[in-house]
Amino acid sequence: MSLKLLDADWYALWTDETRNTIDLLGVSQQVCKFSEYLGQGCEHYIKLRNGLFLEICDYHFQEDVTIISQYPYDIYPRDVWVTFVIAGAVRTIHSGLTDYAFETPGKNYIEFIHEGVETEHCSAGDRILKVRIGIETEMLRRMSGGAAVTLPQELKLLVEAQEVPPSYRLETSTPEMQMILQQILNCPYQDWTRWFYLESKALELLILWLTQTANCDKLSQLCKLTGHDIDRVHQAKDILIERLKHPPSLLELARQVGLNDRKLKQGFRQVFGTTVFGYLHNYRMQQAQQLLIAGQTNVRETAQLVGYASQSAFNAAFKKRFGVNPKVMQRGEGGGEGKRKVI
Repeated sequence: MSLKLLDADWYALWTDETRNTIDLLGVSQQVCKFSEYLGQGCEHYIKLRNGLFLEICDYHFQEDVTIISQYPYDIYPRDVWVTFVIAGAVRTIHSGLTDYAFETPGKNYIEFIHEGVETEHCSAGDRILKVRIGIETEMLRRMSGGAAVTLPQELKLLVEAQEVPPSYRLETSTPEMQMILQQILNCPYQDWTRWFYLESKALELLILWLTQTANCDKLSQLCKLTGHDIDRVHQAKDILIERLKHPPSLLELARQVGLNDRKLKQGFRQVFGTTVFGYLHNYRMQQAQQLLIAGQTNVRETAQLVGYASQSAFNAAFKKRFGVNPKVMQRGEGGGEGKRKVI
């Protein structure tokens, strides 16, 4: 059974269970949970100092859920939010902007949707865990000073008080970003030291993201892809998926789709936000996670199905990506991501 919820229906299912508010440091936090009718869900919102925000979203739905959101018209957002996906997969459609996008573990995204409809599809039993970092537009303007030209294009327009066109940017989180995300989720401190720690980690994560997106913009300017080139990049992606167990070499793949290897590498970074074999690795890990959670195969069979001849190599890669051994994922401990302390 699939449940469809409009904005009003979705928000009506939430209750405010705020634990405490700290005024001394100017830090406040709010905890909301949704009705057990849907499953288990929690949003932990923390307003840090210096115009920074941190939000942990942790959902586990009992059935397939589709959330349909209607955006109001707002060309100058007050806050900028970057979302990092830790666990789960959400299929998102922005009407008139994207056909669909898969927000999966290891991805991050930012969106500016002035008005229109966003549809999010979540699968039953799939734990969705996200970390969101926000910053006030005015604080970003002050931080960037006279160097707004170094910001990603969307934020450059924003801090210069120009209209930001509707946009959606999906990137692959770097290992450095993923390490900081784990540090945020497993914060070892309490009381006031916790807030300073989280503030420093939120700012560090934001800086890494700004650097990544600015570099991607530079690469996009250097590598101008035609519509024909983009089709060839997608064709290369399809070949990688079809030949998951025995992928072609980079040169062989480039020859098959009619591009030189340099344009193929640049094209993958521009279209998918990662390298050719970075995409292959991410896809293998996502498939392995889904197989193990579904209980369709054991660890050895899963390793073979996603192209690993060595189970030990698969175990190491899987643990590095998800933080738990494949057997833990197979047993379903921690909702697909192992037992995790969430602030």
